[in-house]
Amino acid sequence: MLNLIRMNLFRMVHTRGLIVVFVLLMGFSVLSGSMSVYDSEEMAKAIEEQKTGAQQENPGLVVEENGEQIGSVGITIHTPIEEDGSLSDYIFIYCEELSSGILLLFILIGAVLFFRGDEKCGFLKNIAGQTKHRYNIFFSKLITVGIYTFVCMVCYMFVEYIVFNTLIETDINFGVKHIPEALKVFALEYLIHMALISGLLLITELTKSTAAAVTIGILSVMGICSMLFSAIVQKIFHINFNVAKYYLTTSMSNVNIGMDGDIIKLALGVGITFFIIYNIANVYWFSHKDIV
Repeated sequence: MLNLIRMNLFRMVHTRGLIVVFVLLMGFSVLSGSMSVYDSEEMAKAIEEQKTGAQQENPGLVVEENGEQIGSVGITIHTPIEEDGSLSDYIFIYCEELSSGILLLFILIGAVLFFRGDEKCGFLKNIAGQTKHRYNIFFSKLITVGIYTFVCMVCYMFVEYIVFNTLIETDINFGVKHIPEALKVFALEYLIHMALISGLLLITELTKSTAAAVTIGILSVMGICSMLFSAIVQKIFHINFNVAKYYLTTSMSNVNIGMDGDIIKLALGVGITFFIIYNIANVYWFSHKDIV
């Protein structure tokens, strides 16, 4: 198993598609940081105009009392802004981005490219005959994807924080006192991210199509698949039960700093349940499929 993990880690750092996705994610952190500062400046202007009684209409930006923007469709990132229009501690911004699913979108694409890479080039066929149990191959790849996910989540945080304090020069506080709560958010989001990735890897195995898996992954992160599934369930079974409460994407959105115990328990339960179910199916399918 350790040799398989080392082999997959070597392959991971030499996979062009994975490197491109990682670079794009780091590039997005720069854009995201710039947009957060823009939101803060717009909020500060709106507050100043309210104070002077000369507030002007600002189309395209809808601001609530807490400084969040509303009205966007799909993936929405709310910039945490204080009452005076200044940015909150960085740790709040990072946790908001985790719960928005934007990091997951990049990581999903990288995971699919990695998982399909060895099969498309024939590498999987070569090592399958040398391994006693095929599930070892799958778990080594899953662990490698898990490492990639962790690295992406951590690197994104440090790169964006550096961007805030160097390129943008906002001198934003990191929010050290909120680290214990942020670690809970990080752990739960990591579990949910890995469960969603496991589900997409199953789709990748079933469809044998990188394009189909990436498309379904994007639609899932944007909430479109969940919306369609809820509509189908209610149409067929005629129930008023809130199915969406138990979606992975719902838990991903609800997990944030300040969450209560019920959200933590639900996110933990949903994440573990789906992670186990998806990977049982993955192991079974991977062990019985015709690799040749």
